[in-house]
Amino acid sequence: MAAIIRDARAQEFSDIALLTVEAYREYAHLLTSDNWETMQNNLSNVAEVAKPGRLIVAQQGQELVGSVVYHPPGVSDSRLFNPEWASLRMLAVSPQHRGHRIGQQLSWECVHRAKQDKAQVVGLHTSELMVAARRMYERLGFKQENELPRHFGIRYWRYVLQLMD
Repeated sequence: MAAIIRDARAQEFSDIALLTVEAYREYAHLLTSDNWETMQNNLSNVAEVAKPGRLIVAQQGQELVGSVVYHPPGVSDSRLFNPEWASLRMLAVSPQHRGHRIGQQLSWECVHRAKQDKAQVVGLHTSELMVAARRMYERLGFKQENELPRHFGIRYWRYVLQLMD
Protein backbone atom coordinates (compact mmCIF):
# COMPACT_ATOMS: atom_id res chain seq x y z
CA MET A 1 0.00 0.00 0.00
CA ALA A 2 1.43 3.38 -1.02
CA ALA A 3 1.73 6.08 1.59
CA ILE A 4 -0.22 9.31 1.31
CA ILE A 5 2.07 12.30 1.84
CA ARG A 6 0.37 15.38 3.31
CA ASP A 7 0.73 18.22 5.79
CA ALA A 8 0.25 17.20 9.39
CA ARG A 9 -2.78 18.35 11.32
CA ALA A 10 -2.28 20.12 14.66
CA GLN A 11 -4.14 17.37 16.53
CA GLU A 12 -1.57 14.83 15.22
CA PHE A 13 1.51 16.58 16.63
CA SER A 14 1.70 14.51 19.84
CA ASP A 15 1.41 11.25 17.83
CA ILE A 16 4.13 12.51 15.48
CA ALA A 17 6.37 13.30 18.45
CA LEU A 18 5.94 9.71 19.68
CA LEU A 19 6.62 8.34 16.18
CA THR A 20 9.77 10.47 15.90
CA VAL A 21 11.16 9.31 19.25
CA GLU A 22 10.38 5.69 18.36
CA ALA A 23 12.12 6.07 14.99
CA TYR A 24 15.32 7.32 16.66
CA ARG A 25 15.19 4.94 19.64
CA GLU A 26 17.54 2.47 17.90
CA TYR A 27 20.37 4.94 18.57
CA ALA A 28 19.67 5.24 22.33
CA HIS A 29 22.15 2.52 23.29
CA LEU A 30 24.92 4.35 21.40
CA LEU A 31 24.48 7.50 23.51
CA THR A 32 24.91 8.21 27.18
CA SER A 33 21.61 8.12 29.06
CA ASP A 34 21.80 11.91 29.55
CA ASN A 35 22.42 12.47 25.83
CA TRP A 36 19.55 10.13 24.89
CA GLU A 37 17.25 11.97 27.30
CA THR A 38 18.23 15.32 25.72
CA MET A 39 17.80 13.91 22.21
CA GLN A 40 14.43 12.45 23.15
CA ASN A 41 13.29 15.85 24.45
CA ASN A 42 14.48 17.52 21.23
CA LEU A 43 12.71 14.93 19.07
CA SER A 44 9.51 15.29 21.09
CA ASN A 45 9.58 18.99 20.31
CA VAL A 46 8.79 18.36 16.63
CA ALA A 47 5.90 20.87 16.62
CA GLU A 48 8.27 23.65 17.74
CA VAL A 49 10.93 22.68 15.17
CA ALA A 50 8.24 22.71 12.47
CA LYS A 51 6.81 26.14 13.39
CA PRO A 52 8.65 28.20 10.77
CA GLY A 53 7.99 25.52 8.13
CA ARG A 54 5.70 22.58 7.55
CA LEU A 55 5.38 19.25 9.32
CA ILE A 56 4.72 16.63 6.65
CA VAL A 57 3.51 13.10 7.32
CA ALA A 58 3.25 9.79 5.50
CA GLN A 59 0.02 7.95 6.20
CA GLN A 60 -0.93 4.37 5.34
CA GLY A 61 -4.55 3.62 5.98
CA GLN A 62 -5.33 5.34 9.28
CA GLU A 63 -1.75 5.05 10.57
CA LEU A 64 0.97 7.71 10.52
CA VAL A 65 4.14 5.92 9.42
CA GLY A 66 6.61 8.74 8.87
CA SER A 67 7.23 12.46 9.18
CA VAL A 68 9.64 15.21 8.20
CA VAL A 69 9.94 18.93 8.80
CA TYR A 70 10.31 21.11 5.69
CA HIS A 71 11.70 24.64 6.03
CA PRO A 72 11.37 26.90 2.99
CA PRO A 73 14.11 29.40 2.10
CA GLY A 74 14.45 32.14 4.67
CA VAL A 75 13.49 30.11 7.74
CA SER A 76 16.06 27.30 7.90
CA ASP A 77 18.26 27.14 10.98
CA SER A 78 20.97 29.72 10.24
CA ARG A 79 23.46 27.82 12.43
CA LEU A 80 23.30 24.96 9.91
CA PHE A 81 22.15 26.36 6.57
CA ASN A 82 22.45 29.43 4.38
CA PRO A 83 19.34 31.60 4.68
CA GLU A 84 18.34 31.19 1.02
CA TRP A 85 18.34 27.39 1.28
CA ALA A 86 15.38 25.16 1.95
CA SER A 87 16.01 22.36 4.43
CA LEU A 88 14.56 19.17 5.76
CA ARG A 89 14.82 18.14 9.39
CA MET A 90 13.96 15.24 11.66
CA LEU A 91 13.04 12.68 9.01
CA ALA A 92 11.45 9.77 10.86
CA VAL A 93 9.97 6.48 9.68
CA SER A 94 8.28 4.07 12.02
CA PRO A 95 10.63 1.08 12.49
CA GLN A 96 8.02 -1.46 11.36
CA HIS A 97 7.47 0.48 8.09
CA ARG A 98 11.10 0.86 7.01
CA GLY A 99 12.24 -0.50 3.68
CA HIS A 100 9.13 0.72 1.84
CA ARG A 101 10.60 3.99 0.51
CA ILE A 102 8.64 6.15 2.96
CA GLY A 103 11.75 8.15 3.86
CA GLN A 104 12.43 8.62 0.17
CA GLN A 105 8.86 9.80 -0.48
CA LEU A 106 9.05 12.30 2.38
CA SER A 107 12.44 13.56 1.20
CA TRP A 108 11.19 13.98 -2.38
CA GLU A 109 8.19 15.91 -1.08
CA CYS A 110 10.60 18.36 0.56
CA VAL A 111 12.62 18.64 -2.67
CA HIS A 112 9.40 19.25 -4.62
CA ARG A 113 8.35 22.00 -2.20
CA ALA A 114 11.83 23.54 -2.35
CA LYS A 115 11.58 23.73 -6.14
CA GLN A 116 8.15 25.36 -5.84
CA ASP A 117 9.68 27.84 -3.39
CA LYS A 118 12.46 28.57 -5.92
CA ALA A 119 15.21 27.38 -3.58
CA GLN A 120 18.57 26.78 -5.22
CA VAL A 121 19.69 24.30 -2.55
CA VAL A 122 18.09 21.87 -0.11
CA GLY A 123 20.15 21.16 2.98
CA LEU A 124 19.97 18.60 5.76
CA HIS A 125 22.20 17.35 8.53
CA THR A 126 22.70 13.79 9.62
CA SER A 127 25.01 11.81 11.87
CA GLU A 128 27.41 8.92 11.75
CA LEU A 129 24.73 6.80 13.46
CA MET A 130 22.31 7.12 10.55
CA VAL A 131 24.05 4.94 8.00
CA ALA A 132 20.90 3.88 6.11
CA ALA A 133 19.63 7.46 5.99
CA ARG A 134 22.94 8.75 4.63
CA ARG A 135 22.90 6.08 1.90
CA MET A 136 19.32 7.06 0.98
CA TYR A 137 20.19 10.78 0.82
CA GLU A 138 23.17 10.01 -1.39
CA ARG A 139 20.98 7.89 -3.72
CA LEU A 140 18.62 10.89 -3.95
CA GLY A 141 21.54 13.08 -5.10
CA PHE A 142 22.49 14.81 -1.85
CA LYS A 143 26.23 15.38 -1.46
CA GLN A 144 28.11 15.50 1.81
CA GLU A 145 29.31 19.09 2.02
CA ASN A 146 31.14 19.42 5.32
CA GLU A 147 31.47 18.11 8.82
CA LEU A 148 29.60 19.94 11.56
CA PRO A 149 30.60 20.22 15.21
CA ARG A 150 30.08 17.04 17.21
CA HIS A 151 26.80 16.82 19.11
CA PHE A 152 26.01 14.18 21.74
CA GLY A 153 29.59 13.00 21.18
CA ILE A 154 28.87 11.90 17.61
CA ARG A 155 29.89 13.19 14.18
CA TYR A 156 27.42 15.15 12.04
CA TRP A 157 27.58 16.29 8.43
CA ARG A 158 25.72 18.77 6.31
CA TYR A 159 24.40 17.41 3.04
CA VAL A 160 23.19 19.53 0.13
CA LEU A 161 21.21 18.96 -3.02
CA GLN A 162 21.75 21.58 -5.72
CA LEU A 163 18.46 22.37 -7.46
CA MET A 164 19.72 25.20 -9.70
CA ASP A 165 23.13 26.49 -10.71
